[in-house]
Amino acid sequence: MGAGVGVSASGTELLVEAGAVLATSLDLPTTMSQIARLTVPRLADLCVIDLQGEDGSIKEVAVAAADQQLARDLEDLRERFPIDADSEHPVAAVIRSGEAMLLAQLSSSLLRSFAQGSEHAKFMIDRRYRSAVVAPLPARGRTLGAVSILRLGGEAPTYGEEDLALVVELARRAALAIDNARLFSELLGAEQRLQAVLGSLAEAITMEDEDGRTVFANQAAATLLGVDAPQAVTSSPLSALIERFLILDEQGRELVLEDMPGRRLFAGEHPEPMLVRSITRSTGEERWLVVRSSPVIDPATKRITYAVNVFENITGVKRAELAESFMAEASRVLVSSMDYASTLARLARLAAPRIADWCAIDVLTDDDEIERVAVHHVNPDKLLLLERLDRDYRPRLDEPVGIAEVLRSGQARLYSDITPAALEGYARDSEHVRLLRELGSKTVIVAPMQGATRRAIGTITLASGESPRRLTRADMGLAMRLGRRAGTAVERARIYTERARIAHILQRSLLPESLPEIPAAEVRALYGAAGELNEVGGDFYDVLDYEADRWMLVVGDVVGKGPRAAGVTALARHTLRAAAISGQSPAAMLGTLHRALNRQPRGADLCTVCLVTMSQAAGSAHLKIALAGHEPPLLIDAHGEARQLGRPGTLLGVIDPIRISETDAELHPGQTLLLFTDGVTEAGKPDRPLGSSGLRRLCRESPRLSLQGLLEHIERAAVEHAGGSLHDDIALLALRLLTPDPSSER
Repeated sequence: MGAGVGVSASGTELLVEAGAVLATSLDLPTTMSQIARLTVPRLADLCVIDLQGEDGSIKEVAVAAADQQLARDLEDLRERFPIDADSEHPVAAVIRSGEAMLLAQLSSSLLRSFAQGSEHAKFMIDRRYRSAVVAPLPARGRTLGAVSILRLGGEAPTYGEEDLALVVELARRAALAIDNARLFSELLGAEQRLQAVLGSLAEAITMEDEDGRTVFANQAAATLLGVDAPQAVTSSPLSALIERFLILDEQGRELVLEDMPGRRLFAGEHPEPMLVRSITRSTGEERWLVVRSSPVIDPATKRITYAVNVFENITGVKRAELAESFMAEASRVLVSSMDYASTLARLARLAAPRIADWCAIDVLTDDDEIERVAVHHVNPDKLLLLERLDRDYRPRLDEPVGIAEVLRSGQARLYSDITPAALEGYARDSEHVRLLRELGSKTVIVAPMQGATRRAIGTITLASGESPRRLTRADMGLAMRLGRRAGTAVERARIYTERARIAHILQRSLLPESLPEIPAAEVRALYGAAGELNEVGGDFYDVLDYEADRWMLVVGDVVGKGPRAAGVTALARHTLRAAAISGQSPAAMLGTLHRALNRQPRGADLCTVCLVTMSQAAGSAHLKIALAGHEPPLLIDAHGEARQLGRPGTLLGVIDPIRISETDAELHPGQTLLLFTDGVTEAGKPDRPLGSSGLRRLCRESPRLSLQGLLEHIERAAVEHAGGSLHDDIALLALRLLTPDPSSER
């Protein structure tokens, strides 16, 4: 039925009161209960509000009656016999049509026609349902449900068109209140769900507005910012919270609030996720965070109204990454040289500031003394202070804590929150206390350096004090790894140095202690070992006076290095000396050495030799040259022009028979004979060696150089050509026949 148009004065009063009441609550159950009570008993004996669910079903949600027992009985009945949305029940019909219905007279037959069963019909008849109005609840273009008012008993007046108009208007206003309450309930539920989801996330999340106010924060954000609850974040200025932290970018540059992605969004930028390092100023706690910000845009104005900030804590991952990066670089430093003192100095400079503000490295000497071999501080003034502390108050092994304790126990120690009392207990006197206070270390780690025996051979000390950051147990784990790596490097360097010392002694023993004097001639030799602290090489030289006015000059190269090569070198020198003394020719001497090598156990017993015999007569010298797989010597004239002497021969110790040729040559006053090993001509890159032509060019300097100067000139050029480090030993032997002094002949 259609609604009337007139509303009485009492009805208008009811609508005014309804407007005031309905504006007081956004809670859906409360709102519907208020609507039902507005009509009873002023307008009805019974009021029922039904809403339609998302699935189309109809459910009573509020009942008001003058008789409370009637309300309870109806609620129970409707629970057992819900209204069928497709039935002819007035509520179902009104919800379907969206039109109000006036039921002025409710006869028993009419009640039975739309009852949801016999029990429902009996209930309505027994309660004397007499007259009813059912009005839809319209909101936002759809019907939310229906409101029904009823009068009971035979004496109650029936409803008319004026009542219908009043109920329709009341229902319209009630529908708006119900819709607002439902929307608020849904929004509240969504917000609660969002709060529950965001609150349970491990990532810290905040939302800020254009003025920089934080309007939302979850518990993770509160924890990150050092407060108890999210409310403390939203009620405090963000700048005040940020001041508690030192915030740095990945390069260590200090950041301010305006540098953060959220503020940059409002400045019109499109910031990428930012990696920041946050250090709590009061505790020194360090965190690494990835900060991402996303805009919330107003659809109407297209302006950014909020920035949502997500702070992902990647401290564990970043520390592991930095630790591995540091250890990789530290390993490169530790294997870069066998001079462990300079290597440890580089390591200390790497550790400060990468790990700590200062680093000191001490080793235990053979005399059980603690020796500081490296120290570095990020503050040059504090470095001088550390050097003074080492000079005046060097740690002793009998001290109960610190370096001495770690050396004794082999266990790392972390000293945190160092108090004035602790400093006084450690210091030896008042001046020591003053210097330690001036150094200002807040946390200190002392880690052992351990070699293969696991015994501590030294310590690495790391300390913080200049920066707000404090060292932690994670840093202690890194320091222990560094100590093991450094201990192995120091032990290896010590062993290598000792081996090199022994090798040097052995090398010198395989070469002539001095060269004999040759009348009217000058003879010089030079030996250069390849590499750093090299093992015993196989190059050798010798000069022997084996008959009156007869001399043997020889250079050779034994394949390989080490003890076996040293043995072959000694065998070659002594065999050639014995063969020369026995009067053998140069070719025969080399044949004797070949047979001696073949009698050795098979191994690296290959040898090349350049052998020259010289006999002097009438102001010149006669030379015989024999080559066994070796480069020919050079004869350098008085103008520096050089030519090769001799013919190629067979490498010794390989195949039989060998073929050795002898070549005769004359050496005149002012001329120089140069014997050399292939370490000279092969110096440099494989595709660009110095070569024979390069050596001959160097010989052009001979006229202006002394004999020793010529050899040093050749050695320098070979080293430079090799890029500063020889890859093979070199041996140089030179003989220069002197020009007679005319004044001495007069």
